[in-house]
Amino acid sequence: MNQTGQEGEASEMSRPKGSYAPYCWTEKAIGRDVPPAKRAFAAELQRLCRLLSPESDGTAPTQQQAADRLNVSASALSRYLSALHLPGIAIVRVLHATAGGVEKAGITLADLEKLHSTAAAKQCSDCVKLRSEATALRQQTSEYAVALDNIQADLGAVQEEARALRKGATALKGEIRALKAREVRAIKGTVRRAIRAGQRSRLAARKNAALLPVPPRRGDRQQSNPERRAALSVALQAEALQNGGRQDRALALLRHSAEVLNPVETATLMFVLRESQLNELAGTLIHIYGRDNADPDVMQAAAQLYQHGAPDDAAALLQAALSTRGGAARGGAA
Repeated sequence: MNQTGQEGEASEMSRPKGSYAPYCWTEKAIGRDVPPAKRAFAAELQRLCRLLSPESDGTAPTQQQAADRLNVSASALSRYLSALHLPGIAIVRVLHATAGGVEKAGITLADLEKLHSTAAAKQCSDCVKLRSEATALRQQTSEYAVALDNIQADLGAVQEEARALRKGATALKGEIRALKAREVRAIKGTVRRAIRAGQRSRLAARKNAALLPVPPRRGDRQQSNPERRAALSVALQAEALQNGGRQDRALALLRHSAEVLNPVETATLMFVLRESQLNELAGTLIHIYGRDNADPDVMQAAAQLYQHGAPDDAAALLQAALSTRGGAARGGAA
């Protein structure tokens, strides 16, 4: 073994345990995806760094010390040796000179620059490909942005239309409520006018009876009967509503009349509806009055129907009341 080999072996044996071997920082792993030209150039950079002369104290330079000689940062030098980045040609020339030139490095500066240009050419071709891909991605992103703007514009239009529809629906609901309120007021007004007409007729009849205590002529009773006049007014209104296709308003008028008219007036209304051939409305009123009113009122209305010569309607009125009471009794027993 020669003297140099002995000194190297002694140096390895005398190095403290756990310390790093000289120039170990040059041994960087190069990724498998690195092109051959860049791989070859990075390997040559690692070899040249191992030829850097020792420091003044005789120790091998560290990565930081080597980076200081090249006027770069330690992290930048690490990326050059790992083939992650390609150094500028000026740094390559400084490294070649610092490593001892052609005599010690074993490679001419021209050959080293050729390795650098070959690696740079391959890197540039990769950059062209990457730039093309980046351009395509930017174009696609721009198209997506335009599509997103269109979607947002459509969404805004739909939301505006939905707000307009909700506003219109609210307005329609208000109009419907107003129409229903007017219909109810109209029905109540009709009934009140009929009642007032009947009351005025009764007062006039009483006044005439007080002034002229002479019995009326035969045939005048129905014409001067205030209950009949009130009934005729309601019947005419109901007939007009039914003929106008407003069956719902006609029924509402009858229901309200059943609530406000007294038994005699209600029985007269039933009779007048029969006379006017409004049989469906008469049957409905009979059912409503028998179902919803107290037994004394029902009995009085039925008696009045008998007096008007309508025994079938009187029986139907009583039957409606009995059916309702019988159903309630059966429900209570259950």
